[in-house]
Amino acid sequence: MKQFLIIVLFLISTVSIAHAVEGNLEVIINPAYKGSITIYDKPNGRIVASVKHDFEEEDYLTFSVSNQTADFFYGTLEYSISGKKFKGWVKKGKHIGTYARNYEPRKPIKLMSGASVNSKVSTTVPEQPNLFYQVTAFDKKWAYVNVLYKGQVKQGWLSPEMQCSNPYTTCN
Repeated sequence: MKQFLIIVLFLISTVSIAHAVEGNLEVIINPAYKGSITIYDKPNGRIVASVKHDFEEEDYLTFSVSNQTADFFYGTLEYSISGKKFKGWVKKGKHIGTYARNYEPRKPIKLMSGASVNSKVSTTVPEQPNLFYQVTAFDKKWAYVNVLYKGQVKQGWLSPEMQCSNPYTTCN
C-alpha cells in the first residue's frame, strides 16, 4: 500500500509539473541579431533591462514565452551558456523566432492553417537549411510563423515537432 501511495504521489507531481510548462513556447533571438532586447515590466511599461547576445563568448539568448498580447511576448530570456535570466515583456519583432527542424532534406516544411495536426496545410516551404522563421504568436507550443522564401512571405502554424530553438544548430 505504501509503494502504491508513493507511485500515485509521484505521478501527480509529474503531471502537475508537465501541466505547468505545457503552454510555454521555446524560441530564440536570431543569432545574427546585433541589437538590444528591451525588457519591460508590462507592455509599454517601465524598462527593467536591456540585453543583447554576447558574441565574444558566443553566449546567445533563448526565450521561453508564456504569455502574449498583440505586440508583446512575456517570458524568460536566458543566456544559453551563462544561464543568466531576465523575466518580463519583450516587443515582438523579426528577431524572435525559430528554425524549422527537418531531418528529411527533400520533404517540405508544412505550415498549417490552425494550431493542430488536424488543420489543413496553409502553405509549404521547400526545405531550406538555416532559414529563420519569425514567430508572431503562439498557441500552447504551436508557433505562428512568417518566413521569407525566394522573395515571398509564407506564413502559418509550425508544429512543435518541427521547431528548433537552439542557437547553435539549425536541427538539419
